Amino acid sequence: MSLRRRRSAALIALAGATVTVAAARAGVTHRGRGAVHYDGPPIAHTGGFGEPTCRVCHQGQPLNAAGGTLRVEGLPGRYEAGRTYELVVVLRRDGMGRAGFELSARAVAGAQAGALEATDMRVRVVPDSVTAVQYAEQTREGCSVTGPEARWTVHWRAPAQTGEGGGDGGGSSDVLIHVAANAANYDDSPLGDFIYAGEWRVGGPAAASH
Repeated sequence: MSLRRRRSAALIALAGATVTVAAARAGVTHRGRGAVHYDGPPIAHTGGFGEPTCRVCHQGQPLNAAGGTLRVEGLPGRYEAGRTYELVVVLRRDGMGRAGFELSARAVAGAQAGALEATDMRVRVVPDSVTAVQYAEQTREGCSVTGPEARWTVHWRAPAQTGEGGGDGGGSSDVLIHVAANAANYDDSPLGDFIYAGEWRVGGPAAASH
């Protein structure tokens, strides 16, 4: 190979490496173990019904470690059939550089309960093409934080009637809300991030009196 061709090949390789590094620092999402998920986590990672949590990728810290909290605001004790509720997922931990979450609403048998809807550009809803379960999760816009607390708003329309994911006619009409969230340190590695997860049970509508 001539000297000119060697120099050209070296410049091409250097340019490719530069683009790769720049893309990684810009937050390009890579799916897989130890990946960065700025555009939202993989579906079915809420910790409910045998699912894993974000700790599959983000390791090194115990689940629900002291120093942080996860809660869901707006959940009723019992839902009214067909009513839409505004739920707010709140993750709090000092030192967060980025944050993310995933939420599901399912009947006790595991089927989708009602419907989830994003309220702004910080959240999206992704359905599982196999199970039809919906997952609300953060978008790239929704992973930014400005302090020790991250908040995401999701609308949940409760099941309109028994059988719409809220029961099977003879079983419980209660709904299980599962959430997993990541208080990340923003170093683009799978280490040093804190994962929180929880389950909240919402009672079904009271039986009609006769």
